[in-house]
Amino acid sequence: MDLSLKESMRLVRNDRMTMRWGEMDSLAHMNNVAYLRYFEESRVAWFNELEIDYESTSEGPILGTISCRYLKSAVYPATFIVTSYVGKLGKSSFGMYHEMVNANNKSEIYAEAEAILVWADISAAKSRPVPVWFRQIIQGD
Repeated sequence: MDLSLKESMRLVRNDRMTMRWGEMDSLAHMNNVAYLRYFEESRVAWFNELEIDYESTSEGPILGTISCRYLKSAVYPATFIVTSYVGKLGKSSFGMYHEMVNANNKSEIYAEAEAILVWADISAAKSRPVPVWFRQIIQGD
């Protein structure tokens, strides 16, 4: 992925996480799906921090696409830092970038992902323009 993408975005979270034993695959490293779950966990923690309540407001960001580049296998036991960035603002979407690094050696990158999230009216199942208050967060205002 393009390093300039990360540099053009705003850091919103750093999460220290620990690999679980059951996430190993038959090759004795973390299964590829687990990486995406950790990225999701970071995104959801950020949404919770912003008090986005899907039940009461019936609108919020949903994942439109995600692509992941696996750079180095995480092997149990592993502790890592997931960093999440936000930017690339559209009318009804915004971009996020995630990176997973070894907590004991930050130059060791396990994976990076680029995601596009769509602001959606959940009950109508349709996209909506990103609200002004959320735009301000993305733009750092």
